Amino acid sequence: MIFYLCAELVGEFGLKEEEMASIAEGPLPFKVSEEQSLSSNPTDAVIFVGISLVLGIACRHVLRGTRVPYTVALLVLGIGMGSLEYGTSHRLGKIGDGIRLWANIDPNLLLAVFLPALLFESSFSMEIHQIKRCMVQMLLLAVPGVLISTFFLGSALKLTFPYDWSWTTSLLLGGLLSATDPVAVVALLKELGASKKLSTIIEGESLMNDGTAIVVYQLFYRMVLGSSFNWGTIIKFLAQNSLGVLGLGLAFGIASVLWLGFIFNDTVIEITLTLAVSYIAYFTAQEAADISGVLTVMTLGMFYSAVARTAFKGDGQQSLHHFWYFSSPQISTSRILSGIYK
Repeated sequence: MIFYLCAELVGEFGLKEEEMASIAEGPLPFKVSEEQSLSSNPTDAVIFVGISLVLGIACRHVLRGTRVPYTVALLVLGIGMGSLEYGTSHRLGKIGDGIRLWANIDPNLLLAVFLPALLFESSFSMEIHQIKRCMVQMLLLAVPGVLISTFFLGSALKLTFPYDWSWTTSLLLGGLLSATDPVAVVALLKELGASKKLSTIIEGESLMNDGTAIVVYQLFYRMVLGSSFNWGTIIKFLAQNSLGVLGLGLAFGIASVLWLGFIFNDTVIEITLTLAVSYIAYFTAQEAADISGVLTVMTLGMFYSAVARTAFKGDGQQSLHHFWYFSSPQISTSRILSGIYK
C-alpha cells in the first residue's frame, strides 16, 4: 500500500524531463543506461524472475516449522541481493543485469501487473459470514482509526522535522504512513496461524483502510498542488471516491457473474474470467474513472466471495479457490523486488 502511494508521488514529482524523454525514446518500460545496455539484454529480466521463484521456494522450505514470516524473509533476501549488486564490487553477472532491469522498471507498471491479482485473491478468500460478524470492528479501525493516525502522524511531522512543511504537506505524508499493507498482513496471518476471527478483522481492516488512506492522500495531494476545497467539494469528492468504487466493482462483478450463468462445467473459462476481470476493473478505475483501482478490485473480490457458491457450477468453485490459493504465493514472491530498489 505504501509502495502504491509512493509510486504515485514518484510519477508526479520524481521524473525529470530528461528521464521522461529517455523513457519515451525506447520501447521498454524501464530505463537502461548506456553502460548497462552494452552488457545486458532484456531477457536477463526473465532470468531474475526464475531465480526469484527458486529462492522463494527455498525460503518457504527452510522456514517451514519456524515462526519467521515468509514475506519478511523475501524482503530481506531482496535487500541482500540488491546490496551485493549495488553496494559492492562483486556484481552478480546476468542475475545482476536482471536486477538492474527490474530496479528501473516503471513502478506503475509493476503495480498494474502484480497488485490486481494480489488484492483479488485476498478479498476473494475472505468468508462473507465472517465479514458480516466483524464489520463494525473493521470499519472502526479502517475509518476513524486511519483518520486519527493521519492527524497525529501529520502533527508529529509538522512539529518535529525542520523542513517548514505546510499542514497539508504534513497531513499528506501522515495519510501515506497510516496505510497498512494488506498483502503483507494477510500473508503473515496465514503463516502464523492466527484465529479466524482475528484474521478476518485484521485482514478486512487492512483492506478497507486502503480506501480511507487513498482518499485522504488524494484529497491532501490536490490541496498541495493548489486546488481549493470547501466542505461541499470535500463531501462530493468523498462520495465520488467511496460510492464510485463500490458501484464500479459491483458492476464488473454482476456483469461477469451473468456471463458465468451461460457457462457450464468449463473451469478454464471461469478461472480466466475472474483473472481478466480483476485487471480490467483495476485499469478502468485507475485510468478511465479516476477512482481507486485498489478499492474497486477489493469490492469485486468480496462480491465474488459472496456469490461463489451459486455462480460457479460443478467443480468450478473448488478449482477457482485452488487456482487463487496456488497463485498467491507465486505472486507474493514478487515482494523480493521491493528489496532490490536502490
